[in-house]
Amino acid sequence: MLGGVVIVMRRVETGEVYSGEISLEYFRKDKFKEKSYLDASLKIIAKGIKKLDIKTKESLYVCSGYVLSSIREYLRSKGYMVTKKKITGITQDIAEKEFKNSLVELGVGSMSEVESMRSYYGYIEWLKKDFPAREKYVKTGWSSWAKWKKDINV
Repeated sequence: MLGGVVIVMRRVETGEVYSGEISLEYFRKDKFKEKSYLDASLKIIAKGIKKLDIKTKESLYVCSGYVLSSIREYLRSKGYMVTKKKITGITQDIAEKEFKNSLVELGVGSMSEVESMRSYYGYIEWLKKDFPAREKYVKTGWSSWAKWKKDINV
């Protein structure tokens, strides 16, 4: 709901990590309608593959989320062994930490404020406190935004 989308790549065997972010602007207005976030995700993955020197013989587990659907297709087309999977454990923990950091950098609040709201209802409550000033942090392109906005009673 808030901020961009963080993508984390982790080589389990060595603990190496690469992360990037699809910025919030990709989830608003025209860029969202054009699905530009799919291209942005590919750029992040391409940089990560280069930085981590990932070979096609390595097995890759890619989150099952829609935003990463083009990544799965792209990697398969390049000969990588890709498995669609719910990401948990250490990789998920790293992604959560990176996402919280991105919200702090975006100006949502301090780390303790961001950590205290880390749920759908936490975000809603935070938005209700000053909706006119805080809507700028919301992914407004999704069709579900209409429901979220209604929940906020705006």
